[in-house]
Amino acid sequence: MNKSHSFLAACVGLVIALGAGFGAANLRSAEATSAPAAFARPDFAAPPPKPPGVDLTLFSALADPSALKKLSRDVEICHDALSAASVTFTEVPAKREGQCGYSEALEISSSLATWEPNPGAPKDLPMTCALAAKLHLWERHVVIPAAEKYLGSPVQEVKVFGTFQCRNVADTDKLSEHAFAKAIDVAGFVLADGREITVLGDYRSSGAEGDFLREIRQRACDLFDVTLGPDYNTAHENHFHLDVGGQHACR
Repeated sequence: MNKSHSFLAACVGLVIALGAGFGAANLRSAEATSAPAAFARPDFAAPPPKPPGVDLTLFSALADPSALKKLSRDVEICHDALSAASVTFTEVPAKREGQCGYSEALEISSSLATWEPNPGAPKDLPMTCALAAKLHLWERHVVIPAAEKYLGSPVQEVKVFGTFQCRNVADTDKLSEHAFAKAIDVAGFVLADGREITVLGDYRSSGAEGDFLREIRQRACDLFDVTLGPDYNTAHENHFHLDVGGQHACR
C-alpha cells in the first residue's frame, strides 16, 4: 500500500465508528408515530451507503484517536466519512470578521436527529467538519443510547444556542473557539414523545432526566477536546460547550 493509501486508510477509520458504534449495532431508535406504542429498538444492521472511493472495512477510529486527528486535517476525507454515515450537509462559503472566521465549514442538513437553533439563537450553524464528525459520533454512540437507557424514547431534536460567534472567552482577551466555528453550545433535547430535556432545567435533577444529561456530558469528554457544563461555572449553567480547538478540559 503506498503512502497516500495508508493515509486514507488511517483517516477513513472514522467511518466504522460513525456506522458501527462502541462495538454495538442497532442503536438508532424508532421514529415517533401518531398512535401510542411501546418503544422498540429498530434494526440498523444494514450498512450505510458507500461513497465512491471510501473503504468501509477499516478499523474503528474510536480505537485509534490519531485517526480522528488525521481526519481533521483532510476535509475531503472527512466529508466522505460523514456521507458514508448518511449525514447530509451543505458546504458554506468562507467567512471573515476581523480576527475571526473560517475557510472550510459546513452545516448539517440531517443526521439521526435534527440540529435546531434554540429560540432566539442564530439560525445558521456553520461548523468545521472535524466538529461535525465528533458531534455525529456523540449523537450516535452516546446521546441516543443514553436516551434509550434512561428515558425510553429516541431523541428527535438537539437544541443549539450557536456555533460561530466572533467573541472572546468570558473574562479573558483570548478568542473563543466559537470564533473559528470549532465549538457548539448544546441547550437541550426534544424526544420523540414530545418531552423536552434542558441543561438549565434538568441537569441537576435527581431523576432520569438528570442522569441522562450528566452521562452524556461526562462521555462527551472522551470525544471533544473541551467539554464544559454546569459543573464548571454559572456561565455554562444552561448549556454544554463542546469544541475541537486543541486545548483539553473536562469540567
